[in-house]
Formats: sequence, structure tokens, C-alpha cells
Amino acid sequence: MAFETLYSKAGEGGTPTTSNTEFYDNGSIPFIKIDDLSNKYLSANKDYITELGLKKSSAWLIPTHSIIYSNGATIGAISINKYPVCTKQGILGIVPNTNIDVEFLYYFMQSSYFQKEVERVVTEGTMKTAYLKDINHIKCPIPDLDRQKEISHLLSVLSLKEDVERQLLQKYQIQKQYLLRKMFI
Repeated sequence: MAFETLYSKAGEGGTPTTSNTEFYDNGSIPFIKIDDLSNKYLSANKDYITELGLKKSSAWLIPTHSIIYSNGATIGAISINKYPVCTKQGILGIVPNTNIDVEFLYYFMQSSYFQKEVERVVTEGTMKTAYLKDINHIKCPIPDLDRQKEISHLLSVLSLKEDVERQLLQKYQIQKQYLLRKMFI
């Protein structure tokens, strides 16, 4: 399967002219930038645009439970949106087909296989860009929906375990620093 068969809609966003305050002041439409793509789930953001800003730019409203993927500058930052958003240019919104589990697609796009394939299609210019038209041709070995859900569930459980272990390690490091300070007073 080619990547282009995995989604019903995909495309980059666009940034409304920043000098026009009507596009930003009291905006209520979440406007996603690269800094917002730091976690698996996009559940908060800093910037907003107005309805007019959305209409007067190439940004589009990406529905909930889609993939938000950075394809310009910092290529590969990825999240699943928990609410409708629009993005700046250099960030793709990808609405998976009904036979594609969004969690599975998230993990697949994080895989070393997919990342290496994206690296092959990167265009060097003013900034590095992996254009959707090129990503679309990446071959994607996708199992049936039930198997996708099994795989994504297993990977989610492992990710949760990693998070718990990371938090525990941080607590141990804090405790160690405390003990070292007490020992050498």
C-alpha cells in the first residue's frame, strides 16, 4: 500500500498574515505550531486564529483524532489531536481512512522504517521539506484493522510503562541529590 491510500484527506496548513490583527485578536480556532507537537496527544496549544484568519489563509480545520505531522524544518514531530485544529505551513494534517487506526498510524509514522523512507524524499532548499506528494509514494505494510488495534494497544501499554519508569527514575535522582547534599554538609 502507498501512504496516499491510508487517509481520506491530508494537507499542509497556512499562516494568516501576521500583520493583520483581525486574523489573531480574540481568535478561538486552535493554531498549531511545531512547539505544540511534543506529546503523543495534542491536548493544549498556545496560539489561536479567528474565523477570518482561517478563511484568508490556506489553513484548514483538521478534525479530531487525526495525525498532525511536521514535514518542514523539524521533520517528524507528530501528535494525535484531541480537538479540531488548524496548522501553519510545514505541518500536515492527516485524516486516516476508517480502516486505519489512528494510534497505529501514529506509531507507524514514528517507526525507523517510515522515518528512513521520509529522509529519502526530503527536498533541500531554504529549509528541508518532505512534501506530501513525495510521502504519498512511501510503501506502507499495513495489517488489517483488528491487527492494527492489537499492535497499537501493545505499543501504548509499553509507552505508558516507559513513562512510569521515567518518572520513577526522576524521583530516584532527586532522592540521590538530596542524600549527596546531606552527606557532605
